[in-house]
Amino acid sequence: MRVVGEFVIGEIKVSVFKYNERISVKYEKYLLEQVYKFRDGSNIRNVNDVMKFSETIEPRLNAIFDMMVLLRSDRLSELNSLDLEEFDEII
Repeated sequence: MRVVGEFVIGEIKVSVFKYNERISVKYEKYLLEQVYKFRDGSNIRNVNDVMKFSETIEPRLNAIFDMMVLLRSDRLSELNSLDLEEFDEII
């Protein structure tokens, strides 16, 4: 797999990879990632195609990232509260 391009849309870093005629697009924000893969025939053939695709879905990508942040935060809070209950009190 090789990197064929990188760019930024808003606050999202976009990396484009190519491997055996397949394109993978990684979107990164808030220490989280979304990866979309495209096979031949999907009309995503190069970095310019990915840029056009990405611009039209930016609001949806941001909404998914926001949901991911909430999910991670909620789950970490739950785990942290469980951890506190598992230890004996030390005097």
